[in-house]
Amino acid sequence: FLMNVEAQHTDIHHSHHHPNTNHATINFHHQEQTKSALNCFAHIEPVYQEMNGKLKDFNVLSYLSSHDTRLFFHTDSEGNTVKQKTAANLLLLASGAVQIYYGDESGREFGPTGSDPMQGTRSDMNWQAIKNDGATQNLLSHWQKLSLFRKLHPAVGAGTHTTLNTENYFAFSRELNGDKVMVVWAGN
Repeated sequence: FLMNVEAQHTDIHHSHHHPNTNHATINFHHQEQTKSALNCFAHIEPVYQEMNGKLKDFNVLSYLSSHDTRLFFHTDSEGNTVKQKTAANLLLLASGAVQIYYGDESGREFGPTGSDPMQGTRSDMNWQAIKNDGATQNLLSHWQKLSLFRKLHPAVGAGTHTTLNTENYFAFSRELNGDKVMVVWAGN
């Protein structure tokens, strides 16, 4: 059982709320940080550096979508599965803990709102698209592969981050207790 602190408008810092019992503070800024890096993966580097430098004695939980904010696929990826794959890369390669809100991995659509403007973020899961639509299946497969990579390599979420300076592509490595990964982003 893990306890996360939800303190609105918090970013990468240790929360003073329940300091001896929480495992992570929700990172409410990652959604915007991912949006700003959708067209250039290297734009996330300052965030990755900051996270790696700060996450020594505490953890954060980053996300793309939330019932309290918006659906990233609908608003930021603009219904584009290629952008949503990039968003998956940006989230699942981040240091710290990550949360996948249901449907981020399959491009779930924003639903009806009624009297609550955020109700659309709680739309039905897109099971039929997962079953029948090739683009949705491809998106889900991408998230599954990347999630498995993260699971198999703890260095991704908790390793020491090193930027590899190159002119032609963005790259970094992470290392933790003998587990080493290198990520190279050559562009879309």
